[in-house]
Amino acid sequence: MVRRWARKWVNSRELPVSFRGCHGKTFSLYDNPAIRDELRSFVRSNKWAVNPEKLVEFSKAKMVPTAAAHYLEHITNFEIPEGLKKYMELELFPRIQLKSSKGISLATARRLLRREGFQFQKYKKSLYYDGHERPDVVADRQQRFLPEMAKYEEYLVEYIIGDVEHELWKMPNNFVERRLVLCAHDEMTAQANDDVGKGWIFDGAQPLWKKGAGRGLHQSDVICSTVGWLQEASHTLEYGKNYEGYWTGELFVKQVLVSLSSWSDSASSQYWQLKEKIIPAFERVHGAGFRMLLMVDNSQGHSAYAKDALLMSRMNMNPGGKQAHLWDGWFMHHGNKITQHMIFPQDHPEFPGMPKGMKYVLIGRGLWQDGLRVRCKDCTSNHCCAKQVLDHQPDFQAQKSLVEEVVESAGHRCIFLPKFHCELNFIEYFWGATKRYLRNNCNYTFSTLQANMPKALASVEVHTIRKWEHRMKRWMEHCKHFSMFYDKTL
Repeated sequence: MVRRWARKWVNSRELPVSFRGCHGKTFSLYDNPAIRDELRSFVRSNKWAVNPEKLVEFSKAKMVPTAAAHYLEHITNFEIPEGLKKYMELELFPRIQLKSSKGISLATARRLLRREGFQFQKYKKSLYYDGHERPDVVADRQQRFLPEMAKYEEYLVEYIIGDVEHELWKMPNNFVERRLVLCAHDEMTAQANDDVGKGWIFDGAQPLWKKGAGRGLHQSDVICSTVGWLQEASHTLEYGKNYEGYWTGELFVKQVLVSLSSWSDSASSQYWQLKEKIIPAFERVHGAGFRMLLMVDNSQGHSAYAKDALLMSRMNMNPGGKQAHLWDGWFMHHGNKITQHMIFPQDHPEFPGMPKGMKYVLIGRGLWQDGLRVRCKDCTSNHCCAKQVLDHQPDFQAQKSLVEEVVESAGHRCIFLPKFHCELNFIEYFWGATKRYLRNNCNYTFSTLQANMPKALASVEVHTIRKWEHRMKRWMEHCKHFSMFYDKTL
């Protein structure tokens, strides 16, 4: 540009003319504070993904009185939820009286969406929210998970860092206790059409891939640092509505070694893998001198309870009705542990064989107060409602999930990972190696996926799993240092 100006000066002695300020003085709707606030409120109040076309139509309908009536009728009847419908009908349109020839353009709508933090990207079926530092998650990690792992550390079988072929020798103070083997459990899915995403292409000739993910397999497996993948504990499910159904939390707990007579049908089917595969497989491989410390993620299915577990949420305030028949509870009275039946006897004159409900349970413990409500919207103390009183009773607080009951009844131990901490479950690296094998050997047939799945699971070496466990423990050390810094900051 400078050279062009110089040539023009040499040839014609003319200086360049500045066009600053000479552009058309167009008015931008976004320059108006009221309009800007309304558009910002619109794009941020929508709970669905906003596209620029909708934003353009919104601005036109709002700014042009002649088109507003027709558009308002369409948007209030078909596109806008009830709350925003009332807002637009009663507040927005009566308040904004700007008469303009047109709304914003499509390009302006895109710039506005980007300015407000929107991104144009592919829709995802599932969303991941990073809640590592959420207060309740931090408290669970620092006050429950890390102290429990530290308690078990003395008895855990470990291998030397940098020399994973040799076990780290420990001499526990209590030789009566059996040594613990940390076992990580998780589930994953693999599809027949899951291939590598990149490859060598000649002259732009793209391969013709099959549409869709294809039929898939669901795997529920356990790994440990002593033997690696527990093959006998593995469970494969051909998931799908028209095949073997879908994996549920019930199917996991049915994979442990105790009677299932007190469980619901769904719960007994869940824990089939735990009952009939995982614990027997571990005991056959390790013998009687070892116990399992089963580490499971904090999913909703794994935190299921037995149908007669002591849970306040399954109780009514008064006897009878649709409420669970809970097993016996207990409470402390003058230093003595008193057993309390949660069901009236069959010869009770008023409620024979019926569940007692919260009121009569609290009366039996001497904790009932007249006017006590079932629950409060905002609980302020441990005695503001019946829910809070029962939730803080020792027997209700000691109630364990069905996974814990099944594992501990078989003489082993179970620990739940804190939420949002998949890096603490070293089986996640195992899934990555398994899927890499499946993608490298994919030929888009379900029979090949079935044949390759056990090969992929067995392809991971045990010394690699030991290194993954060391990585997990480094994450735990980081969390411990964070706890020290966090306490000093407070």
